[in-house]
Amino acid sequence: MEAVRTILLVVPELMFQSRLREQATALGYDIVLGETDATVADGLAAAPQLAVIDLHALGIDWQAAVAAAAEAGVPVLAFGRHTEAGLLKAARDAGCARVVPRSQLVAELPSLITETADG
Repeated sequence: MEAVRTILLVVPELMFQSRLREQATALGYDIVLGETDATVADGLAAAPQLAVIDLHALGIDWQAAVAAAAEAGVPVLAFGRHTEAGLLKAARDAGCARVVPRSQLVAELPSLITETADG
């Protein structure tokens, strides 16, 4: 029996979350949602292969989420607005495996998931 592959999605915007879920599911991943700091911690406890974090997620301490993911050995694919270079750099400096503008995430999601999750 094949092991379940999981992605932790920390993406509060429902329409975008749905789009990401659809593409991840097509790649064979189950989705766990992180909607609060507590559910992010619960999601990381499930040992996902990847965490996808919206750097603009309200109510989520993305820096704590990235640190917890690193401690759990879970790579992070983070994204934010292309106009906020400082925020994207801060996410890279915090230890995210990949940091991309939202437009790149949309355009390249399947390959970004595969490359980041599989290291």
